[in-house]
Amino acid sequence: MLATWQSADPPVLAGAGSLEDALARLSARAIIMPSSTDLYFTVEDARHEASLMPNAELRVLESDWGHCAGGPGRSPEAMAQVFSAMHDLLAS
Repeated sequence: MLATWQSADPPVLAGAGSLEDALARLSARAIIMPSSTDLYFTVEDARHEASLMPNAELRVLESDWGHCAGGPGRSPEAMAQVFSAMHDLLAS
């Protein structure tokens, strides 16, 4: 998993010239849910990336769990946010 994360390059994989071009090619609906306290994948980065995806929506996962937010069993409130987003995405 780590090797995939380190070697994945969206522009190369999509045959695009840049990250912006690669994300603009995505047609699937998406809900991007960064944690409000994640220091690896920040809300600011997610906001920028979601703005480049034509069918993406940003919903910040309010959690004190940082990068581990949304993991099963950690926080009922965070899980409610995740399940709500899944419901909305699948219902559309």
